[in-house]
Amino acid sequence: MQEIIFIDEGSLPTPEGVTREWVKTAAENRDEDEKLFSIITEAFQRKIGVGVHVPTYPQFRDMIGQFLDIIKDEKNCSEPYVLKEENAKILELEIVDEVAKQYKNETGKILEVRVCIAGPTDMYLQAFGATAFVDAYNILAQDVEKFVKQAFKIAKNFKIKVIALDEISLGLTDMIRFSDAEIISALTVASSYARQQGADMEIHVYSPLKYELICETPINVIGFEYAGNPSYLDLLDRKVLEDSDTYAGVGVSSTDIFSLVNIVNEKYGINAWKEKEYLQKIITELETPDVIKKRLETAYSVLGDRIKYANPDCGLAFWPDQDLAFKLLENTAKGINQFNAEKKDK
Repeated sequence: MQEIIFIDEGSLPTPEGVTREWVKTAAENRDEDEKLFSIITEAFQRKIGVGVHVPTYPQFRDMIGQFLDIIKDEKNCSEPYVLKEENAKILELEIVDEVAKQYKNETGKILEVRVCIAGPTDMYLQAFGATAFVDAYNILAQDVEKFVKQAFKIAKNFKIKVIALDEISLGLTDMIRFSDAEIISALTVASSYARQQGADMEIHVYSPLKYELICETPINVIGFEYAGNPSYLDLLDRKVLEDSDTYAGVGVSSTDIFSLVNIVNEKYGINAWKEKEYLQKIITELETPDVIKKRLETAYSVLGDRIKYANPDCGLAFWPDQDLAFKLLENTAKGINQFNAEKKDK
């Protein structure tokens, strides 16, 4: 069997003493690059160190805002929302390229990276809400394509293995007023270039409810949050995935920190937000490598070799601290690696 690849979803808690607001301002103003670059570099190196096979650039900013703010800034556009391609840059990738250069010098290997971009549907809902301006939706899809093209230009010292569209709203909200054909068209525009470059094109959704629609686009990986919602596995028909040559990326470790803390609180009769030593129970008792491996085994028993990637359910931005977040990533790596090793031995 082909080994299942461990990717992460990108976002992390900020280091102690640094706020997400500070990161946003620093990234926009570019007046504290040394500190900003150091924070992102260290986080990316830690992702590699704990065993993420294909790490995503560290994300300390709002996923949608990071992209929509650039698009809404008139100086970046030729006309409203029509982004100039040279302005469609992801700053974090420039920093990642320097880390990848060092990695290549030290190991002789080319680092594979996952690039996450807010999808056109999520950006549209934040910009325009429950309306149906198809032209604006298509413009945002073209803007996404420009971010994808620029990502490949920045990647001089690393290989883009996966481009991922974050489209949490698909299958989750009834605010979307576009027809299936209009959604397919927008996703096709946003995803075609990455596939032409030989990268996998992933869509990260909360629920795979609309997976058959996605199978009609160039997107070839559907990532969904399985660990926190095991019943989502029942929504997928393996034959539909096979017929469209589409793969799954399954969430195998839970990232809902509030639910996890509540479980610890109830079990021990404490408030782990205050008695912080109990937070370790999340990764020593709840999200252990063995639990994660067993989730992957269950998913594999249903989808088999249609599973190409495994990852935490979602990002870790709201976890209490970086150490706990990286421990979850480490446990996820151990669970996936053990699953791969056992499958290889059979």
